[in-house]
Amino acid sequence: MSITRIVVIAATLALAACASSPRYVAADSATDYGYYSRKISENRYRVNFNGNRSTSLEDTRDYALLRAAQLTLEHDYEWFRIVDRETSTTESREPHSEIGYERAYYVQDSCGLLTCTRSVRPATFTHMEFDASRPETRHSQSIEIVMGKGTPPEDGDFYDAQEVVKSIYASA
Repeated sequence: MSITRIVVIAATLALAACASSPRYVAADSATDYGYYSRKISENRYRVNFNGNRSTSLEDTRDYALLRAAQLTLEHDYEWFRIVDRETSTTESREPHSEIGYERAYYVQDSCGLLTCTRSVRPATFTHMEFDASRPETRHSQSIEIVMGKGTPPEDGDFYDAQEVVKSIYASA
């Protein structure tokens, strides 16, 4: 068994362990939570990672890189270069409403010249609150990668797929 195959198998097992985490999951479409990738050409892919409200911007970037490294190793390439990157952050307000009531009693004393009478009447107070100020922020990272084998580019503008997997998997 060649060294390359052993490394690919080890990386795939490491990614499988990471993929079992609920934070790094496959998405059904490009707009769902998780990673999604689409082949553009033989060695070129578009990789998306959409976070949920608890996913940080840094995690969306890391998970997009992790998916790019995973694809690179799955297709027997060694390194990849990012040729296009897009980060988007959307903030929406999640409305919050509350309706409540309070039961109280009015006590009224009526006094005349000789006697006083007391009457007790029930009363219900209602209140309604609507608050649209709770922001919900979601981040998304989209990268287009070109994968390569052999000697990486001289300008150093590339990612070693094995190193990305080790680094991100260790911090997850």
